[in-house]
Amino acid sequence: MQGRLNRRVLVIEDDNDIRRLITESLRSAGLDVVAAVDASQALRTALARKPAAVVLDIGLPDYDGTQFVARWRERRPDAGDVPIVIVSGRADRREIASLLGAAYVCGKPFIVDELVDQVERAVLH
Repeated sequence: MQGRLNRRVLVIEDDNDIRRLITESLRSAGLDVVAAVDASQALRTALARKPAAVVLDIGLPDYDGTQFVARWRERRPDAGDVPIVIVSGRADRREIASLLGAAYVCGKPFIVDELVDQVERAVLH
């Protein structure tokens, strides 16, 4: 018997309004969403909840998104198979996405429908 598709998405965003917008939009699309406000909380959540995809802001208050990814992959080698969608206003976001092997990159501001589409594709990868 085949298991149910994991549709869990971890949203890591320190801005409350942006995090709420992303979370509500993804839930409206039928995804199971868990959210974190900083990299430390995100790491605990990612290890416990095993997301199918991650929406990641690079600039986080405790340590940046690249450090989160490195620590997560260090503790869970299979985390390298989880697609990452970068959402960042940083000018170097594409370079960072390339270094992390991110599936998609969205700038800030972003078009909600496009972000949802990218996350859905990442979940179904």
